[in-house]
Amino acid sequence: MKNRFLIILTALLALCVLLSFAVFAENELPIVPGNTDATEATEATEPTEIEYEYPNDWSRPALVFAVENGVLAGDENHNLNPKANITRAEMAAVLVRLLGASEPCDLSAYTDVDPDAWYCRELSCAVNAGIFGGVSATSMQPNAPITREQAIVVLSRAFGITDLSREAYKEFTDSGKVSSWARDAMSAMKKQGLANGYEDGSFHPQSSITRAEVAQLLFNLFDCIADTPADIPASGWVLYRGSEALPASLHLDGTLILGQAIDPNIVATDWSVTGSVMIRSGKDTDADLSGLTTARLICAPLSGKVSGTAQEVYLWGAGCSFSGSAANLVSMDGTQSAAGDYGTTDLRAGHLTVSGNPGKVVCSAKTHLTVNDGKAESIDINGRYVTVDGAGSAALITVNAGNFDITLPYDTLDDSWYQSYVKDHDSALQTVKTQVVPCTVEKDTALYSYEGGGGYIRDLPKGTTVYNLFHPAGYWFYVECTDGQRGWVPRWDCYIPDDPPGATDFSVDYSDATKEGFVDLKGYSSKTNYLVWVSRYTQKVIVFTGEKENWKVYKTFPCSSGANNCPTPVSITEIYLSGDQWNFDSYYVTNVTLFNSDIGFHSILYNYDGTVFDGTLGYPASHGCIRMTLEDSAFMETLPLGTTVVVY
Repeated sequence: MKNRFLIILTALLALCVLLSFAVFAENELPIVPGNTDATEATEATEPTEIEYEYPNDWSRPALVFAVENGVLAGDENHNLNPKANITRAEMAAVLVRLLGASEPCDLSAYTDVDPDAWYCRELSCAVNAGIFGGVSATSMQPNAPITREQAIVVLSRAFGITDLSREAYKEFTDSGKVSSWARDAMSAMKKQGLANGYEDGSFHPQSSITRAEVAQLLFNLFDCIADTPADIPASGWVLYRGSEALPASLHLDGTLILGQAIDPNIVATDWSVTGSVMIRSGKDTDADLSGLTTARLICAPLSGKVSGTAQEVYLWGAGCSFSGSAANLVSMDGTQSAAGDYGTTDLRAGHLTVSGNPGKVVCSAKTHLTVNDGKAESIDINGRYVTVDGAGSAALITVNAGNFDITLPYDTLDDSWYQSYVKDHDSALQTVKTQVVPCTVEKDTALYSYEGGGGYIRDLPKGTTVYNLFHPAGYWFYVECTDGQRGWVPRWDCYIPDDPPGATDFSVDYSDATKEGFVDLKGYSSKTNYLVWVSRYTQKVIVFTGEKENWKVYKTFPCSSGANNCPTPVSITEIYLSGDQWNFDSYYVTNVTLFNSDIGFHSILYNYDGTVFDGTLGYPASHGCIRMTLEDSAFMETLPLGTTVVVY
């Protein structure tokens, strides 16, 4: 069965990708699969056997197999181009043709989508089917190479690859580079052995994906594509894309995906599917699956009405009304409704209305739960901006995040953690301090706008107190006066106190609530899912994960920032380089990660024989960089470029 599927699947892939190699005359419409506007067809010719040179790597077996079975063809020069990137539009075209998605939607909101382009209809159908989305409200980037994590997400959406686990993506060594919106899909693909990454354990989520890699992912997914019920085997991953109704009795040891061409009036009288069943029959679906026995039932976007029973039920995208029971109900996004009794309900995104008993409920960030009737055993509010309402009730509601709105009646509300957290979180700006280095002006001098003495500001009499902010190499340093005015002062006109001995037991620290409150209330954002705050007062490096106004402490490391005579300057910058080693006359430092010109994180100081030259941590001691242990500085190297670094 797999041979047959690959012949169909990869042929579509090859045709789609090879469009990028074709050259068309001006104003001529290219003939592509599914293009009903093409009026001429080339005369079929007898295929000739072509010899290809295969790469000697992981892709070789798949490419040899594909060519031997007439699956994959090369370009006009007989090159397979296995390393050529596939675009977002090409990926969309492959998937909608496989699923039989034929209902378009309006893409006029996306200013970069050409309505006359060959891909417009396929891309429109992909968006309407909930497979594809824009990169923003106005941009689709159809001709951009699809990234590896984007490919994982669209494959997951298209074929219902889900899992209760949401943490498996962390098994990749570069998991920090996985975007928040891709983590669930990445975890599901990883958990089910469909996305294994590279030999070094990395996945390179932001990199483009090649023809060979897409073909391999799709090959990993399916054993058979069936156009008639008779084509469905006894076992394997099966995509049914036919329009004929399936028989009342069906038994499959594996997974069954029902494409969008099938009659939406689906009746399962005696169905047994050991793995998963995914319903993709569209908004007119009226599926009676009461006779289905399966471990996992996935209702794709616009799945209409579905009734049945499964161990796990996933409601994905908007427009699904499910009735039945499940041990685990998961609402993925959109506006959904469910009627029945459930052991657990996991509300990951969107608005879920439950008529019945939802069991133990977990609400993630920015979700809305409505309990129409019945009673929840418990509701955990684990994300900010959660709304819980309805005419039903809950035995226990536990609040673990802020900005919630609860109007649902309850027996007990446990907000003890919330109360203690909010107290620290909301007062963080008053709690957090920074390193202050008071210096005394030792003789009459002046304050200048520029290093070197340009732009006179005012006189500074002997005895004036100023605060050292930054001292680059040279004879000037940047200070702040007691009234807040800043400028440059000759270095030797002021006394900078000796570095304090300080405590090196690392006991000075803030609570996690204070740390999160500081970065949340400051409104710091980052280009990545990470944010770093260097606290000069506590001598700590705090790494957060999350997003703007919803950061969570991930790790806290001890450090040593700049000494009194050369403090690390307050700044908001981003990581731009990592992986260097700096060698000096008597010592070296390694694991250098730069974030502000030549200021960065690095290890403590080592002799060239590998012994420690200076292992000071816990109080200001460096020349401006952030010293850390060897292990901690190595972790900082793993953070993605573009991560915001706040020094305060």
